[in-house]
Amino acid sequence: MSLLASFHYSVADAQQASRRLRKAMSEPGVVVSLPLMPGRNELSSAASALLLTREEGADTLWLDPQIDSAALRSTLHFCTGMPLVPACEASLALSHARANPDPACLMGRQHAAGNIRTLIIELPGLNGGLTLRLSGGGLRETRAVAPQLPPAVLTYLREHPHPSRQRGDLMFTCGETLMALPHDVRVTVC
Repeated sequence: MSLLASFHYSVADAQQASRRLRKAMSEPGVVVSLPLMPGRNELSSAASALLLTREEGADTLWLDPQIDSAALRSTLHFCTGMPLVPACEASLALSHARANPDPACLMGRQHAAGNIRTLIIELPGLNGGLTLRLSGGGLRETRAVAPQLPPAVLTYLREHPHPSRQRGDLMFTCGETLMALPHDVRVTVC
């Protein structure tokens, strides 16, 4: 049994997922639905779809030890072709809120071998947390969102509110839904 299957209708599903991901990135804080495949254990359907839309060979992936397993590694490698590497060599990271990942440590790395540009965090909910006010990044007006973020991510956003490529993109998933905070959006934690 695999933890991560491919899309049911590979081309059509991948295109639909890619369109929804582009919407999430171009409209920071908007929640998009990615119900294209079932989630398995630590990996939601939204995170599964996100990983399957990555261009083969373009990314390297670090798995947080709290969700890492031999079965997940095998399935991700088979389905995505993405090399699984240490954090210092990764361009993409996958974690869970209960692991309290620290974006400052993960995305602050400046190594010749790699630099995490996108951190995907599985959250308990995309509503019901502290309010974040988003501005810039293509937004015409301020947007308020309230994902249930772990303490290290809230601290990071308080300390790095201004748009910066070094900040990297944050992708929050929960079940079939995804929310993006691209690197070019200004974030105020209320």
